[in-house]
Amino acid sequence: MKRLLSLMAGLLWLSACGSNEVTVEISGGDGQLLRLDANDLRYHHNRLNRAGATTFSDLKAGQYVVSIVAGSYIDTRVLEVESAPMTGVSQYPVKFSVPAGANAAFGREGTIVYASTLTRQRNWDLFTVDVATGTITQLTDTRDFEQQPSWSPDGERILFTMGEVMTNFDVWVMNADGTGRIRLTEHPERDADADWSPDGSSIAWVSQRDGDVSVWIMDSEGGNKRKLVQGREPAWSPDGDRIAFTSSAFEGNDEIYVIDVDGGNMRQLTADKRFDWHPAWSPDGKRLAMASERFGGQELMVAGGDFTRQVRVTIAENTFEVEPKWSPDGRALAYSGKMTIGADGELAADDKGRPLGSYDIYLVPASGFDWDDTTERPVRPINLTQTEDRDERSPSWRTF
Repeated sequence: MKRLLSLMAGLLWLSACGSNEVTVEISGGDGQLLRLDANDLRYHHNRLNRAGATTFSDLKAGQYVVSIVAGSYIDTRVLEVESAPMTGVSQYPVKFSVPAGANAAFGREGTIVYASTLTRQRNWDLFTVDVATGTITQLTDTRDFEQQPSWSPDGERILFTMGEVMTNFDVWVMNADGTGRIRLTEHPERDADADWSPDGSSIAWVSQRDGDVSVWIMDSEGGNKRKLVQGREPAWSPDGDRIAFTSSAFEGNDEIYVIDVDGGNMRQLTADKRFDWHPAWSPDGKRLAMASERFGGQELMVAGGDFTRQVRVTIAENTFEVEPKWSPDGRALAYSGKMTIGADGELAADDKGRPLGSYDIYLVPASGFDWDDTTERPVRPINLTQTEDRDERSPSWRTF
């Protein structure tokens, strides 16, 4: 009897040869490459693709998440796959439609302001680079450190941090040509990392004046200072209602949060043992870019929807990509990056996998670039500054 039952079970198992398939179909895309993050469906399938259909077979029962990033468009779908049928194939279609124009090539126009220093003799100054021509203009030349510049909403003024590295830093503002400097904060503790509200009436910045590293808010002329929340790297939402920021005060490691400007409705967006930092809002307020150490290096991620699902868009462990800022049209990112390509065409790194060279200001489509595990690299970041002996950090991009 036992042998009969065993034989019947074996026959039943042999007859249960059905399978599950998920087909991801993407339409639109303006003929440009876009990113398909289907890592849940197939390990390491987060790659640049063209519009079309991709099928993933032999899937077990469970929940799967699929995302695409295409210029100013990002979307995520969650699907539930049931147990495979006894026979045949169960089909699970997932369809994305990229609106016309959303994935068009980004506009190389406007001006980026950034901080730069010689690598061997630190003395940070502020510069601008014309995005179309690559023409670089120096704005400051002092013995103080000028860092963390941020364009005003009208592009006529620049917030920045200035001070001596061994003493103190404060928040200043100046005209777009480097003239007319005005000090906005003056305190024995460090003030830094300022960002304008969309209407230009207020400024968020980071201060240690009460003992904690915290985000503060003040009027654009420096008055009415108030503490908002423990954290740093504030980024004001385009609607003016919220501020995204980085903090290690709540989880013990750097995570991204968002909070209303009145201090209410704080929400955690990232949750990973590795650091996430440098949040940046897209011009339409529907996406966030950020930097992350989740994948062994320092990569960029983009999130849409409720921002809790982040898609990695730079697939290169032996590079650093930090401090992202969106292009005015929302289809590209500027960032501070370290990426040295050797004579063999591959990335140059030290024995610990850290990239060689210095930081430069780069541009890349919002869908990012692929490098690891591929020899086809149709999208490569554009190096705007290309300096071998200087570090360039903290880009801020205006429209003209």
